[in-house]
Formats: sequence, C-alpha cells, structure tokens
Amino acid sequence: MKPFKSLNEAKNTLIRQVMVLIAAMILLSLAGRVLARNRFNTQHVLSFDPQQYTSADDIEIKWENESITVTGLTVKKAVETGIKGSILDITLLPDKPGRYEMTITDRDGNNLGYEVIYVDRLLTAMAKSTGNFTGDEAVILSIILFYLGLALIVLLTGRRLKGPLAYSYEAILCGGVFMFSLVALFTEVPVYIRHLINPVFYPTGQLVGDIAAGGKYFVIITMIPVAIFSIMLIISNIALLRHERPRLKNVLGLLLGICMIASEYGFYRFGCSDYIGSEKRLIIYTAVGNVIGIVMTYAECILFSSALCGLRAAKHIPAYDLDYILILGCGFRADGTLFPLLQGRVDRAIEFWKKQKEETGKTAVIIPSGGQGRNEPFSEAQAMYRYMIGTGFPEESIILEDQSANTYQNMAFSKKIIEERNGGMSDVNVAFSTTNYHVFRSGVWAGLAGLKAEGMGSRTKWWFWPNAFVRECIGLLKNRLIPEIVCLVLLVVVFAVITRLAYL
Repeated sequence: MKPFKSLNEAKNTLIRQVMVLIAAMILLSLAGRVLARNRFNTQHVLSFDPQQYTSADDIEIKWENESITVTGLTVKKAVETGIKGSILDITLLPDKPGRYEMTITDRDGNNLGYEVIYVDRLLTAMAKSTGNFTGDEAVILSIILFYLGLALIVLLTGRRLKGPLAYSYEAILCGGVFMFSLVALFTEVPVYIRHLINPVFYPTGQLVGDIAAGGKYFVIITMIPVAIFSIMLIISNIALLRHERPRLKNVLGLLLGICMIASEYGFYRFGCSDYIGSEKRLIIYTAVGNVIGIVMTYAECILFSSALCGLRAAKHIPAYDLDYILILGCGFRADGTLFPLLQGRVDRAIEFWKKQKEETGKTAVIIPSGGQGRNEPFSEAQAMYRYMIGTGFPEESIILEDQSANTYQNMAFSKKIIEERNGGMSDVNVAFSTTNYHVFRSGVWAGLAGLKAEGMGSRTKWWFWPNAFVRECIGLLKNRLIPEIVCLVLLVVVFAVITRLAYL
C-alpha cells in the first residue's frame, strides 16, 4: 500500500472517501424506499392464547376512511422470550397523505389493537407505536454499512500514515474512529439482526433508540478496561511522587485516573437508576444519558488511540540511512553534567550513530539542540556537546544548535542549519532523539516546523512514563482545542436528534 506523501494528501483522501461513503449510504436508503413503493408492512400481537386466532378471517380492521388499502392480511404464531401468541401481519397501501387511525377487533367485537399511521406526501407511512416506516430496513442497513465502511477507511488511511506522517493528530483520529466504529458494529449488528428476525417485538423505534445509545453501550463495554487503565495510572503516579516533589505536572496522571474512575461510576449510577416521570422528561433524561455516553466514548477513543500512537512512536527505529540526528535538549545540573533524562537522549543518539556506521558504513551528523535556560550556566546544546566529547565521540560529527527555547524551535532552527549545509532538504534523511514518552508529540512539532523527521526514544523509569505521557496528551489537546470542541458539539447535536427520533 503506497504511503501518503503529505498530511494534506491524507486529509483530502480521507474526506473524499468519507463523503463518497455518505453518498453511497444515502443512495442505498433511497433505493430501499423506492423499491418499497407505497407498500408498508406492520405487525401486531393479538393474544396470548395461541389457539384463539388461526386465520385472518377472525380479524376485522376498521378505518376512519378508505384512504389505505389492506392487502396480504395474515395471522401467524410467534414465540419471543417466553411470550406465546399470534401476530397479525398487515400490508398497507396508502394512496394519499394524512393521519389514519386503525382499530383491530375480532368477530365478537373485542378490541385487539389500535394504531395510528402517518403518511407523508411521498406516501411514506410510519406507525406511531413502533416507529416502523416504509423502507426502514434499507435505512438501518445503511447505518450498519456506514460504520463498517468508516472502519475500513480509517484503518487503511492510518496504515498509509508512515514515517514522519505517523506523528500527527490524523493518526490518533484514525485510531479513535476505528475503535468506535468496531464497538458500534459490535453493538448494532446483533440488534439489527434481531429486528429483521422479529420486528414486532423489536420495532424500528427501539432499534433507533439503541443506535442513539451507542455511546452509552461503548462506555459500559469498556468500563472494566478503563478501570484497569485508571488504576495502573494512579499506581504509577503514586510511585512517581515517591521520587519527585508534588506539583501540578507530577500529579496529572493521578488526577486523570481519579476523574476517569469517578466518571465511570457516576455514569453507571446514572444509567442504572429507574426514571419515573412524564414522557417529555423521559426523552430529556434519555437524551442526556446518550449525549454524556457519546462524549465519554469520544474521549476514551482519543485517549486510547493516543496511547497506542505514543507506544508505536516510542518503539519505532528509523532506517540506518540517516544524514542528521537531532537531540532534543532539556534541563541539566548546575555543574554542567546531565540529568539521566537528557543523558538517555544523548546515549540513544550515539548508540544509533554507531549502529548505523557498523551496519552501512554511513556516518551521520549529530545536532544537539537547546538554548540556555534560566539558571543554566550555558546552553543545553553545549552541555550535551561536552558529554559527547567526554565519551570519545568524534567532534567533527557534531554541530550545535544553541538558540532554541522549546521543541518547535528545536525542529525549526535545526532545519535551518541542515538547509544551509545542504542547499535545501531534498534527499536528506533526518531523525530526532528524545525520551520515549516525548517522541510522538515531538514528531507533531517537527511536522509543524516543516521538518520531515522520524523519532527514536530513550527509555525512562516505568513510573515516570505514564504521567509524562498524560502531559503530552494535554499538550496535544491544547493545540487542537477549537476543532475538538466543534467535533464534540456535532456529536452532541447528532445523538440528541437521533434520541428524539426514537420517540416520535
């Protein structure tokens, strides 16, 4: 599969494919409606006595007028979840729009059922009690196929995001949407099959309600994995606090773990409570639960996808054909020696440099990158340079970048140095060395700076990694706050509308 050349190409391809998928699903829904013409099938349970009604001759249907023709009237036995009885199948052929009341009685005049049928200008009929409408199977099938198609599209798109493009929010989004689509399929396919097998006991209205509650089901299904993830996050953060002083950036994992457990418990209590009240308040109550469920689902999918992308980036090893290796700086001791965090980054770059030379004979130029911070006697680049020279690393393979103050400037200023040395960035292979939890976000900054570079990660303590990665996720979110809010608002509106449709 051919990798994308740029993020713009990936975005345009993804948008185009999703739009084609939406158009195909709309056409499928319309085709189902057209094929159904004005024929509408509805079913009613008539009695719990399987012997009382054996044929349509025992049943009489009364209308307020003759605007709907009844054809194919049959009675059949049905068994569903222990309920035994007879089901009346009615095929209706409406010939003009309106509201029609249908009363079902037996030969003795006993009332067996009542239904209101709405018919629009296109002669599409809908039963008020069940939500069934003309061509509904095609519409619901299109929803199922949409999730399946969406899962395939984002999976293939994610697989084509290789090299520097793997360090992007698009990679996180593909993973998150893929996970949500799989759970949607897992929850909705069985209920759709149940609807097809026995629509009288599982009507379209209930099915639409279950689709609206997709986020709620996702939260319930993932409750145990989320709880395990949260507990592990809390344990790692407690271990971190045994080595580091308590401050906000050192308790982010603890706070997130507690918030996740609290939200899961609160949602569980909310969802399991019995509601007593008017139908209007019931709709609001259900809509609130569905909206909270979809928001939590979105957050969980993005979080887990971020973790997977981060782990993938941390374990990635670039090809041994590099021309330049950047080392991203961080703080060092007052005497000029390196803290283990920064030393690990330098050692990782030197290790790769030696391995590449051994494997291919090609030597790369290492660029220690980092300016002088407050309370630092000299630049971070100079501190790394001194350490490298102390290990016997050849001085001619080192170029300093000692002006940058953050990761973006690390990338941008190093890119400028490389361009000046090579007359541009064509045919130049670049990688950067940083701590494992920082690789993915650093790759995002490299992309923003216009530097095509892959990352390599140095190891850190097991108790340090999770909390630091939470910090990285918060940093990524800050860069995309407005798009995330827009996306959440759209999800809230869509699932609130679907919930309302379930109660029409």
